[in-house]
Amino acid sequence: MNMEKAVRAVGIYGGGIFFGVMSVAQPFFTLYAEALGASTALIGLIVTLRALVPMFIAMPIGQMIDTLGPMKMTKIGCLLLIVSLGLTSFSTTLPILAISQVLLGTSMIIMASSLQVLASDGEQDKALRNKNINRFSMWNSAGNMVGPLLGGVVVSYFGSSLWSYRSAFMASLVVCVICYILILLIRNPSDSGTRGKTKELFQPKEMLNSYVSGIHLTRHRGVQFGLVGTFLIMFIQALYGSFIPLYLNSHGYSAFVISSIISLMGLSGFVSRFLLGRLMKLATLETILIFAGCIASVCLIFIPVASLHFIGIAILTFLLGSSIGMNLPVTIMIMVEETKETERGKVLGLRLLTNRLSQMTAPAMFGLLGQAFGLTAAFYTGGGILLATMLGFAVYSSNRVSPAKSEAIAASAEETTNRI
Repeated sequence: MNMEKAVRAVGIYGGGIFFGVMSVAQPFFTLYAEALGASTALIGLIVTLRALVPMFIAMPIGQMIDTLGPMKMTKIGCLLLIVSLGLTSFSTTLPILAISQVLLGTSMIIMASSLQVLASDGEQDKALRNKNINRFSMWNSAGNMVGPLLGGVVVSYFGSSLWSYRSAFMASLVVCVICYILILLIRNPSDSGTRGKTKELFQPKEMLNSYVSGIHLTRHRGVQFGLVGTFLIMFIQALYGSFIPLYLNSHGYSAFVISSIISLMGLSGFVSRFLLGRLMKLATLETILIFAGCIASVCLIFIPVASLHFIGIAILTFLLGSSIGMNLPVTIMIMVEETKETERGKVLGLRLLTNRLSQMTAPAMFGLLGQAFGLTAAFYTGGGILLATMLGFAVYSSNRVSPAKSEAIAASAEETTNRI
């Protein structure tokens, strides 16, 4: 088999497997932590740990991808995921569970960054590159759709207990081990980095330089827009993924029904990304991102009302998933378009740094709100704040002139002055 095609296949289809493995167990993690005795606030803090280490290594990871190559980094991320799932599967105490989340977060940022680079690299043609990115995101949605259903079947079979939740984690672990063995067989000729240079990236000075060199990319308006848009939408996704299982469980929904509702987000994301090409002909990427963010915020507000009936929460979840599903391909397209190919690792690392910031802020804030006022009030408050923020950002963005237009105006003014 052509190794170049095999590497591209890992990038495009690997996301589906990776997110599928993650979503088999993730909907039941909060229920598992609750069964071990964790409070709502403590669950929020444990989930926050997923984003703790990635906050410090996001940019060095981006540079490691540029140095070692995305394929090698994918293998490293997969190995960390195996260790994390192993700890989760056999943990009996909350501290071990917390450590597993730290490793999980580290694995997630490595795998997500590497797979995105594999999917977007190698195509100079913008249309083909965007097609590959959209295919990558569609497979992600497929994984997010199938994973929770499989997890729900496993948990329901063993009867919604500590052992049933562990069985879902073990199923993810087995699939991950098989995938790791398969990708070890793939050799990418372009992955030629120097180990010495990689070690230097994690020295304090080099880590600081990596953030400085990455932050300078925010001078591009597209990068700024992509970062703000992904922060707000990933904030909403983090809230939904972490706390909707707890909320539905408190309303008497079974494990299989909860997993089915979560899988609807994957289905709706798949549908929305399938229709993205048509939407791009009708509106700009920035307009699509703002509109999707507003819909997602409104859906968050209406979750308590919709959850009173299965049909209501299913419809709302489909709308929410469709809105969130736009985030990944649209933000990548916006940010990649304005950066050089040699900076792809950095800019996607910067994007994932923003994701981790939102995923760290959301569970901690929502967990404390839920502990103090109840999850119903937390959904109303969080959704209202996010909707106001998204509308404010839309107004700000519409009144701001892009750098390209600013340069054109300045050049025109200078030419006019010279004529005078």
